[in-house]
Amino acid sequence: MLSEKTLFLFTLLLLLYLPFRKNAQQNDTGKIYYISIGDSFAEGLKITGPLPGNRTFPAYSYADALHYLLSKKYKNLELLKYGRGGHTSDDLINKQLNKTIDFVKSNSGLTKLITITIGTNDVSKCNSTNNTCYYNKLDNLKNNLNNIIIPKLKEAGGEGVKYAASTYFWYPSLEDTLVDIYNKNEFKVADLRSIINFSNNTICNYTYWCEYHDVHPNTDGVNAIGGLFYKVLGESLLV
Repeated sequence: MLSEKTLFLFTLLLLLYLPFRKNAQQNDTGKIYYISIGDSFAEGLKITGPLPGNRTFPAYSYADALHYLLSKKYKNLELLKYGRGGHTSDDLINKQLNKTIDFVKSNSGLTKLITITIGTNDVSKCNSTNNTCYYNKLDNLKNNLNNIIIPKLKEAGGEGVKYAASTYFWYPSLEDTLVDIYNKNEFKVADLRSIINFSNNTICNYTYWCEYHDVHPNTDGVNAIGGLFYKVLGESLLV
């Protein structure tokens, strides 16, 4: 029979082994993950007619387009879309951030990419881009990104996660602010102004603007934005 000391040591070793075995089982699927967070651009919005009522969430978004491009090389890449239409940076903190962080931590080392599109809903209810409302909202967005969202994502993901974010293409001061924030935090930046512009046909070709007076990207726009993200991620992609 086993001695009491031997039995104790065996039990201790078994207890130490079980957490490692659990992690090994989690990794047996071979999956790696891409998480998309943000607003309607991240979630996807399909428009089939003018307001009211002809909007569909969720829909095919740039995250789906980017995932398709990445999956050609990374067959085991799975997309998780946590973005929600209408969300502000406050909503992202309260309704998306903890979910993202919990997933990243519980699947340690398996999340390879996180993308963000957020900000326009923070300022869109202000009547002008040159008043106290707008600049207060912009300051709140800066604080949320610089001091809460980005630090918490990076703390959870560590060095193994790549981060990318997009701008929009209609509030120059907002776009410039986003580019500055993301560059300083070493994010890859997909500046949508490089592919969509109100001064040429891209606004009609890539959005619902000319049909329904809506700036959300249509299918061609979604694919173009996904391609832009793919380009700015660079040759190394998720390696």
